[in-house]
Amino acid sequence: MKIITNRHQLSNCLAKIQSILEKSSSLNNSENILIKAQDNQLQIVAFDKICSAKGTISAEIVNEGTISLNGKRIYDIVRSLNDEKIFILQDNNTSLTTINDSKSSFNILSADIDEFPEISFDLPDKYLTIASDQLIQLIDLTVFSIAKISDPRYNLQGVFLEIEPVNGLPDENSFTSEKEIAPGSHLFSLIATNGHRVSIARTDQISGAIKIGSNKIFSRKSLQEVKSVFTVNESLNLGFEKNEVVIWSPGFIISLRMLQGDFPDYRKMIPDNFIHHLEIEKAPLLNTLRQMNLLAEDNYLGVILDFTGSGLEVSIDNPEKGHGITELLVDYQGEPFQIVFNINYLLDFLQALPDEKIILEINNKNQPCLFKGRENENYMCGIMPIS
Repeated sequence: MKIITNRHQLSNCLAKIQSILEKSSSLNNSENILIKAQDNQLQIVAFDKICSAKGTISAEIVNEGTISLNGKRIYDIVRSLNDEKIFILQDNNTSLTTINDSKSSFNILSADIDEFPEISFDLPDKYLTIASDQLIQLIDLTVFSIAKISDPRYNLQGVFLEIEPVNGLPDENSFTSEKEIAPGSHLFSLIATNGHRVSIARTDQISGAIKIGSNKIFSRKSLQEVKSVFTVNESLNLGFEKNEVVIWSPGFIISLRMLQGDFPDYRKMIPDNFIHHLEIEKAPLLNTLRQMNLLAEDNYLGVILDFTGSGLEVSIDNPEKGHGITELLVDYQGEPFQIVFNINYLLDFLQALPDEKIILEINNKNQPCLFKGRENENYMCGIMPIS
């Protein structure tokens, strides 16, 4: 095999798959990539236990062929070169692959391509289209609520995907029937919960046609892969094949294994009505919480919100570290009341929320409260107070 390709394009493609490569695993060849040169293209394939990916870039193919190389090693070599044009040559007699530009040359051992698994990248016939920055925003607004421990009743160790009409709940056949979707007609929702909080992020800016199948739950690692592979301002296609979700853009495909199990009815975790509705500037509240967090620790995470006729007092009282308090201007006209939250839960949501103002809805200290964006109410987090 002999090829000539652009260093920048190859380096970018190799960078995308670095997080997929298993650095230390019993899975054979998971630290290697497969490079296939044909039809003036390079196809670069990588895989791990839950994911497989294929990138495609243009190249001048002098001699076609296929090689398998250590993925990190070739990436480090390619990005160390200086010329825009680089050469890759495989010596069939020595199992050596040469990578060089006009000034530098490296010889590295190839792996046996017969030991690399055959991976299919068939694209689903039916799929949705969504903007990459929108999908990444939804991930950022939910992934922090994934449970860290297992629950025998439900699979809470991932993010649940729900697609429903904007004008009501899905009917009983919505997970098995094919749906034609136009922008504004359906909500694409990601939901995560650990039992004490539930994060929900939605968009109606999707289009296409899709057959959803059974409930779909993304693992935390698969969502991290999506964020590492796709950049902003890309148009992504998303479809399902058996127990996998396939996401692709021009030049790159990633296939992710979905988690199995049931997800709880998250709607029952948030009250239908609230007594108190407060509008709060996000920046002052976020800065205050970061201050109070200086006195928090693993066994003391309670931050106190005191609503009075003069506004809001945010405080923390940790017997082992000290006491902190800050006053904020909030338009509150009701009876004074106090409520306590896990400070990490508030910080996680507010730090991910793009809105400048938030809406806080409260009943009492014994029921979940709802935080949501003022500009986009489709971004929300229900949090159970600390009693």
